[in-house]
Amino acid sequence: MLAVDGATFEVRRGTITGMIGPNGAGKSTVLALLAGALMCASGSIVFDGVDVTSRSAYARARLGLIRTFQASSEFPRLTVLENLLVASRSRRGDSVLRVLAGPRTWRRDEEADLDRARALLGRFELSGQEQEYAGNLSGGQKRLLEIARGLMAEPKLLLLDEPMAGVNPALIQRIEEHLAVLRDEGLTMLMVEHELGVVERLCEPTIVMAQGRVLSEGTMAELRANEAVLDAYLS
Repeated sequence: MLAVDGATFEVRRGTITGMIGPNGAGKSTVLALLAGALMCASGSIVFDGVDVTSRSAYARARLGLIRTFQASSEFPRLTVLENLLVASRSRRGDSVLRVLAGPRTWRRDEEADLDRARALLGRFELSGQEQEYAGNLSGGQKRLLEIARGLMAEPKLLLLDEPMAGVNPALIQRIEEHLAVLRDEGLTMLMVEHELGVVERLCEPTIVMAQGRVLSEGTMAELRANEAVLDAYLS
């Protein structure tokens, strides 16, 4: 059996599209394929009108296709602030022309990156941990940091792989509130999540996967009325 087998779907701009299904359904593999961590054996991936099927993960990220991970992926021995700065797309000194532009240009861009990173830390209530090693954060704080780091990379589409995993209920509510605000501000997201209450409140539509295939798509109310979905996952 293939991990992902002919899965076809679209993600609409300005929405959080949910993706649910039993363990082993292929959800995280789909995110890896979209982000370029895995390459497709067949089929195609079109992002913002561009066929990115053969493009590297780096090239896709440059286009604004940014992924977070199910397991904590912070740089534990960098500070919280440094974890955001490494995600900036305005890297200077990485080409001859930028080197020739001189240090004044670099400093201006570095100051802008610092301002943006600190604004994101304030938004996600992490300003007090700015100089803390990221590895010392709680599970929920690491989730907030990862979302902030994704935003630092200026995504057009943010791929969220179980952002509520391992998070205590109080922080789940905070993360949900942050994601709702980002959605209302127009950020497009595709979210794999097992907390169905969160999916129902945040996502429309929601895609159901089973055995590597897209089984159904719709609102959670519609999915609950679908016998195939009930048999595969919601029963």
